[in-house]
Amino acid sequence: MKFTVLAEDRNCDNGCINENGLSIYIETDNNKFLLDSGITDAFLKNAETLGINLNTVDTIVLSHGHWDHGNGLQYINSKKRLILHPKCFTKRYSLRRNMAYAGIEETKDQLLKKFELIETKEPYQFFENVWFLGEIDRKFEVPIKNLPTVLDNEEIDYLYDDSGLAIKTENGIIVFGSCSHSGINNIIEQAKNVTNDNRVLAVVGGFHLKEINSYTSKIVQYFKDNKIEKAYMGHCTSDEVIDYFKEQLIGHTEVTTLFAGAKFEI
Repeated sequence: MKFTVLAEDRNCDNGCINENGLSIYIETDNNKFLLDSGITDAFLKNAETLGINLNTVDTIVLSHGHWDHGNGLQYINSKKRLILHPKCFTKRYSLRRNMAYAGIEETKDQLLKKFELIETKEPYQFFENVWFLGEIDRKFEVPIKNLPTVLDNEEIDYLYDDSGLAIKTENGIIVFGSCSHSGINNIIEQAKNVTNDNRVLAVVGGFHLKEINSYTSKIVQYFKDNKIEKAYMGHCTSDEVIDYFKEQLIGHTEVTTLFAGAKFEI
């Protein structure tokens, strides 16, 4: 399995554009698909820079309905399958950006005109050994800091649409958490249940951890307890936290930082 980061907060000297969003191009043995689209058309420009032909992709998964993961959809015009949770169309506003609109730019009607829309709260297998995880069962507590948006009535937006992906391989599962508002530990648990496999080979995405605190320590311990082999961390995860994971998980988990244009094979 291979994946390439097409949009990410961080960059390096590789000619790719960085932005504070996320988009990942994923290749399995027989399929190619896209997880999220970032904010702008940067993911398309970076794909071109990297020699990736996104016309060969016929499936996109939207992890949740936040602008920094779904606004890039407006730059896609070819007919593709789009998989998402029904609540991705929720109107929501950012507490961190002075109540700026934080939902996706396009409406459901607009997306229906150009995508084959699959809305599901339930886990959904869309390729062999590849699943959209649906609405995440929040077995573990999710801290309020994981929920940075509010609804029209200014009540907490619990982001029940926040989901992820699971890919089953002969060596274990690979979990994509994207932004992990529902808790990266909860996402991993759901992936284990959906795939019926407790072996976690790798976890990829933003973990929504901004500082080192008791919750961050619990996540580190969860990685140790579950013998997770690899972690690829970025987007809504601070450098401080990534360094902490690297230090705490020596001998347990190989930790790698994501950046725009990064290519990995697992």
